[in-house]
Amino acid sequence: MTVWRSVLCMLALVACSDDSVRGPFDKLPQDAALTGYGLDGRVQVARDRYGVAHIHATTVGDAGFVQGYVMAHDRLAQMDLLRRFGAGTLAELFGALDPSVIDTDLEMRVHRMRPLAEATWQALQQSTDPTDAQIVALLQRFSDGVNAFVTDLRDEKWTLDPAVLESFDPQRFVAWTPVDSLVLGRFQAFALSWSTPFELDLDELYAHVRANFDLSTSTQPARVARKGISKDLLIFQPVGLVPTIDGFPNVTTDTGSSSDGSPRKRSVTGARPAIAQATYDRARGFFSRSIHTGAFGALGPHAFLHPFAGSNNWAVSPALTDGAALLATDQHLQLPNPSIFYPTHLIIENTNDPSVNLDVLGITFPGIPGVILGSNGKVAWSATVSEHDVNDLYRETIMACPAGSCVEHDGAQVPIEPFDETIVVGALGTETERFTVTYENVPHHGPLIPEIDRTTHRLVPRTATEALSVRYTGYEPSFEIRALWNLAHAANVDDGFRALSDFHFGSQNWTMIDAEQNIAWTTHAFVPDRAPAAYTWNAATNPNGAAPFFILDGRGGFDWVGAVSPRYVPHAKNPPQGYLATANADPVGATFDNDPLNQPVVDGHPLYVGVSYAAGVREERIATLIEQAPRPVTYETMAQIQHDTHSNVGAHLVPKILEALARLDTPTGAPADLAPYLASLSAADKARLATARGVLQGWMFATPVDGDGSAATAVFNAWVHFFLERALRDEFVAASFDMNRIDDNALIRIVYALLTRPEMFKPFAATGQPVVCDDFTSTTDDSCTTMILRAALDAVTYLESPQGFASADPAAWRWGQLHQLLIQPLFPNTALNLPRPGELATTGFPRAGDNFAINRADHGYKDLDFSQFADGPAQRFLAIANPGEPIAVKWQLPGGAIFDSRSPHYRDLLDQYYLPEQHFDAPFSIDQIVDSGEYRWDFQ
Repeated sequence: MTVWRSVLCMLALVACSDDSVRGPFDKLPQDAALTGYGLDGRVQVARDRYGVAHIHATTVGDAGFVQGYVMAHDRLAQMDLLRRFGAGTLAELFGALDPSVIDTDLEMRVHRMRPLAEATWQALQQSTDPTDAQIVALLQRFSDGVNAFVTDLRDEKWTLDPAVLESFDPQRFVAWTPVDSLVLGRFQAFALSWSTPFELDLDELYAHVRANFDLSTSTQPARVARKGISKDLLIFQPVGLVPTIDGFPNVTTDTGSSSDGSPRKRSVTGARPAIAQATYDRARGFFSRSIHTGAFGALGPHAFLHPFAGSNNWAVSPALTDGAALLATDQHLQLPNPSIFYPTHLIIENTNDPSVNLDVLGITFPGIPGVILGSNGKVAWSATVSEHDVNDLYRETIMACPAGSCVEHDGAQVPIEPFDETIVVGALGTETERFTVTYENVPHHGPLIPEIDRTTHRLVPRTATEALSVRYTGYEPSFEIRALWNLAHAANVDDGFRALSDFHFGSQNWTMIDAEQNIAWTTHAFVPDRAPAAYTWNAATNPNGAAPFFILDGRGGFDWVGAVSPRYVPHAKNPPQGYLATANADPVGATFDNDPLNQPVVDGHPLYVGVSYAAGVREERIATLIEQAPRPVTYETMAQIQHDTHSNVGAHLVPKILEALARLDTPTGAPADLAPYLASLSAADKARLATARGVLQGWMFATPVDGDGSAATAVFNAWVHFFLERALRDEFVAASFDMNRIDDNALIRIVYALLTRPEMFKPFAATGQPVVCDDFTSTTDDSCTTMILRAALDAVTYLESPQGFASADPAAWRWGQLHQLLIQPLFPNTALNLPRPGELATTGFPRAGDNFAINRADHGYKDLDFSQFADGPAQRFLAIANPGEPIAVKWQLPGGAIFDSRSPHYRDLLDQYYLPEQHFDAPFSIDQIVDSGEYRWDFQ
């Protein structure tokens, strides 16, 4: 082709007719012809009616380049923001506008994501493995594509949405590098596996309750009555008792295992260290979710470490269907505008080198090349957070030594290693100041948790001789991108297992199906195996023992001694029940007896993988719906389960609430406090309790925005809040601990156990019911029964008030009036809110569902703001593996592919599919792409 003809083709923006460069998408109208990027061959991009870009190339490098170019076109501002989150460079954009963003950078730098990503990139470049060579080409050319788009943007070949330009200046965009993509990969794995704040809170809560009740020498009757309640506020037993599989794999089921499946013996000694309150305070201040209060306060790490994040996924085998293997998944992550996921499709066809061929459709995080979750036609895979315990906190004993500062470890003095980080502050990239801060690292554990001065936005130099360090599986270079690249090439689930052997940290519940109709699941990752002394705690028999979910003594004896063997890390293939379901719950039932540390010893090692699980009700509900579904299970069945808004917690608790409300008719008898309480009520309050009973009695646990069940949903969720306030907050206050620091999964386990398993708790002599229900500050003796009624009265009174529905008529209590979802950009700009200001009569989209529904729409129990948190299903994905056919994908996404309010694909997937809860058929084959295509881009 002549240069002149090439120029004419570019200027005319029409398809060139040279048969030697014909492309698969030639039938689509050409929207752009792009030249001069040094590609190996022609690349075509087809944009389908859903806004998804399908990229067809002949080399890995070309596919990476064009994916970077197109992704930058669609999501450049988001990509920049996300890489800065992980690298700790947000202050360059917003620190001069909101100094709390400087604190965000100070928090993130302790994790050293960029240096670790640089080490991974160097190792990939030096590798002689052909797969690593492909990954290097993908990463480098992806970066080149991003930067090429930015150059074209600066040259005014493209324009950005003016609303985006208010908070993003492309002229100051720092060139993208492969390290940026690797930083983003680490950041996302970190966000889904970092549980250190949970362990800090758990340890401090336990220490406070022990000191203020169990070990207290006070003669105050309320404290004396509560001696021994530390176990009552540390309930590990979930509400739902359905595991993914029954017990750890390869323990009793595999005769080749050296385990006899015997329970762990706690003969080893090991004690929890005493922690100074000042040490707790410094560490808690560093991890605080409440200090980012400026204009850009949503940019704190808590924006990506939300305690209510979770996910569902499940696979069903042909044994329960009409011959297909089915996969369903919905990741519960942040719901910003634009959506956290980016849909993409890469097709590489090279007749000269078939080893590079690829055809993979799915989602990635903006800034990461390839596909993270999706399907290649032969295998489809999804992931949810597994909640493996991969972080440990250590109390370090610090002393002066010739090297400066040392920690005591195994009887020796080990020098602390300082490292410096430079913080740059600016406004949209214009630098206003820079400074250097020094962190401290314990070589055998990890960084010391520093202290931030929230006024000066600097680190406070450590002077204390006690501090906490963190050991974390994410604190060394790793190759998760290799796992994802190999997963994209997998031919079956066994290949998927092999690919995931490179997944080191950020453990997930990887659930897969393949075209051979297999189903499989694994949580493979590096799961620490600690010294036996770290597993000695028992609430009843050894309350001073050590546990991995508490702070461990850094002086030695509790260190990691290796990893749990992959034989025992929870996984399964084609289980007898015909399905595999996960929902962030205990995968093997290790906590079902409320003792997470009494699992078998295998090969001389005690089995333990975690405790910070969800309450188990989503997984229980998924399993129930699959087992009760008419046969055969179909894709429609899977879609119905994804959209299920049944109140799972309500179904568990309302029968007990109604038992208490039935006492309105029979107030006499035990507990002794009930009759006096009911006798003291006014006629109006008795009528309110009757209203609560009437509303809840007929509830079938549907949670619609209005209509039948709406009023009951409001009453129940208000009741949970007030019951927590009535029954539990007083104990937390008396223990000098903020109950709001405990997530709702833990609190609802306590509430459920109080109402259904009271024998687990210390009884109150006056009422015969758990003492924790008694009001610590009251002179009367209170039972759980009475507290249930008090909370019901509180709930109805609130809902009648102007702050609720301003009506005493339950017919006017519409759940959707209180329960709404507002989708906002990560940087403040109401013009980019969804719904737009004034679009609806409400401030957000009215939402069905409540806390812990499958169709996640949590609002939390700690206050009376029933708005859905800004997280929920970040995609709904269904895959269908019919015999002899490529796997088909059906999809929903909460936004649009292109972050530009001028584009028809800005929010079309939200409006047309996500909110109406309708899946679209994702085009996969060339013919399907062309049939659904809108236009194409040609890269010559």
